[in-house]
Amino acid sequence: MIKPTAGKIFFEGQDITQLKPVQWKKLRAEMQIIFQDPYSSLNPRLSVEHIVGDALRTHGLAAASEVADRVAGILEKVGIHREKVRCFPHEFSGGQRQRIGIARALILKPKLIICDEPVSALDVSIQAQVINLLGDLKAEFHLSYIMIAHDLSVVNHVSNRIAVMYLGKVIELTSNKRLLAKPLHPYTQALMSAVPVLDPDKKKKRIILKGDVPSPINPPSGCRFHPRCPQVMNICSKVEPIWAEVEPNHFAMCHLYGACQPQ
Repeated sequence: MIKPTAGKIFFEGQDITQLKPVQWKKLRAEMQIIFQDPYSSLNPRLSVEHIVGDALRTHGLAAASEVADRVAGILEKVGIHREKVRCFPHEFSGGQRQRIGIARALILKPKLIICDEPVSALDVSIQAQVINLLGDLKAEFHLSYIMIAHDLSVVNHVSNRIAVMYLGKVIELTSNKRLLAKPLHPYTQALMSAVPVLDPDKKKKRIILKGDVPSPINPPSGCRFHPRCPQVMNICSKVEPIWAEVEPNHFAMCHLYGACQPQ
């Protein structure tokens, strides 16, 4: 919806920032989104049948007589009984509303679903149910997810690869197992040190970052993390680090590992 100011976005090898409106309509059926807030993302004036089925009507993928049955079928996949198709959002709990949001994303059988903090607004017990549901649907529908979240346990449970961002820049990228076992970037190391340990007898050294997060509108020069980095060097404030493959399939943007590292 917003025209990019820089860069490119590739989907299945195609730069989608250059598409025409008529091409976008077809592409949107292959990419859907699950929103963060299950309350504000559902229209309170529409029934579940209309909320979930509108995409079928828009893309002409079902006759009017088929929409209700298609919606009921996908609702059952996410754990909502088909008798609820004519109910309105206020008749459901927060967890049920998010399941409706998931059904809306699934109805077109997309290849990719963007999950924008899909469980952050839910109770902890409901979070686990929704995360497990996403895992089951991923296998059944052969889906790819891009999971945006602050909760590392949620990201680790769902993701195969994890990208860590700081002030809008990806600073580390690798598999979930490698990231948890051996984080390379100082910011990632600080994040991992903040994860609570379940064993009360196990001691963990916490990395406390100094200062406040700078403004993303006016980021610091050089490495964006240098004002808070416990391993900062002189070069960090002057030169932006390069993106480097430090270990096989483990990338980081840091002068500790990049070609700009002083000798």
